[in-house]
Amino acid sequence: MQKTFVSLVILGVVSATQPVSAQAPRSAQSRCFSESGDVAIAACTDLMASGMLGEIGLGVAYYNRGVALYEEGEYARAIEDYNQAIKLNPGFAQAFLNRGNAFDGKGEYERAVQDYDRAINLDPSNAKAFNNRAFVWDERREYDRAIQDYNRAIALNPTYAQAFNNRGVAYFNKAEYDQAVRDYDQAIKLDPSYAAAFFNRGMAKLKKGETREGKADIAAAAGVNSDTANRLDRGSGEPVIGSRAVERGHRDRDPICGSHQGQRS
Repeated sequence: MQKTFVSLVILGVVSATQPVSAQAPRSAQSRCFSESGDVAIAACTDLMASGMLGEIGLGVAYYNRGVALYEEGEYARAIEDYNQAIKLNPGFAQAFLNRGNAFDGKGEYERAVQDYDRAINLDPSNAKAFNNRAFVWDERREYDRAIQDYNRAIALNPTYAQAFNNRGVAYFNKAEYDQAVRDYDQAIKLDPSYAAAFFNRGMAKLKKGETREGKADIAAAAGVNSDTANRLDRGSGEPVIGSRAVERGHRDRDPICGSHQGQRS
């Protein structure tokens, strides 16, 4: 599987896009909100230590540091920061969403589902939360439940290419190859540069006995993105699920993390 850093709309909570503080150090604020990795972690830490943030701003700083820690694979530390963000703002749907991703990264699937449930309760229109919960059902091989959640994600966002790809993987794992191909077709139509969807469609076509067409799709994946295609081709020959959504508090963003390459997602 893969993870996506995507856009977000929060309903019923204070938006994380509002300024942290008029007096907060501008350079630290900018780096905390726009950078990644160690730069973002250090900037958010400095911002929190400035003593110039209100509760909402402090929650956003914890949240953004949690995103940076998550991207570094520091799931336990990310969870600690999301805990603080949620404590400061119990209606912070994004923080529940991302904490669910961190629990999932640790293999704590039940806790991940609980957080996705909470994110959905706070923001029923968030297609990414349904996509992420489906990701867990996929990991648990509960494909019918995964398909139900992908259906809801797609109903909320009909242009969600990764949700179509992911649903195709669930159908592939149920040996429903015709339906899988239809979903990969739609993912490619929505995002013609989606190398994993080309690769997955090729795998489904091979399962259908369409050898020439399947090989053509796998070759097309390399034409779209050779690095991705080479990585997939070194896998076990199973499809590649698309992505969980990870939200950064300050702006709409759509990253990709935590990929499961050429294997059961």
